[in-house]
Amino acid sequence: MLKQLTILMSLFLIAGLTGCSSSKVSTPGESEAADTSDRPEWTMNEPGVEDEKMYFVGISSVHVSEKNARDDARRNSVNAAIQYLGTMAKSKFEQAQVTYGLASEAMDPTTSARQYEKQVAANVTRRLKAEKWYMERETDASGKRGYKYFVLAGVPVKSLDEAFQQTAKKNMKDAQKRAKEAATEQAKRQQEQAAEFWSDMQKQGVTTD
Repeated sequence: MLKQLTILMSLFLIAGLTGCSSSKVSTPGESEAADTSDRPEWTMNEPGVEDEKMYFVGISSVHVSEKNARDDARRNSVNAAIQYLGTMAKSKFEQAQVTYGLASEAMDPTTSARQYEKQVAANVTRRLKAEKWYMERETDASGKRGYKYFVLAGVPVKSLDEAFQQTAKKNMKDAQKRAKEAATEQAKRQQEQAAEFWSDMQKQGVTTD
């Protein structure tokens, strides 16, 4: 009887130690940083133009699924491209607005940049192609080990310029129409100058310095 009791207590002790060991391995919140020593230089590069393409870097969050991490990096590169190009266009419009002496009623850089973003979004989504991938393994905030992806994606500058020129053409026609409908000579002159501005923008590209 004593021997059986001793065996039973030993089994309980082993089970308890095993449970403690398992709990320590799966404790949520433990993090594991990624090894960044082999991270390619392009993963941290700003957008640039090369071989008639503009390049953007997309970075994913940590995902348990490798496919989800790649998809996330791809979406991030598209969003980065659209936001970058919208900001670039707005800066170009603001500079030109000063040069032409246009009032905000005649040409609003913010509204024009948003129109360009809408035009360029479809082109970016369709034509931005992944050219390089880089993967790291690390844990997320809950302690789950997963995948983090970087993607270098390129889009032809020509397609971005075409979207820019389409926006400029539409705005030029709108300004010409408002000039014909203007109630005062001053308003008419402002819209004519706006139409001239958009005509010049149509000849340029958004990536032209």
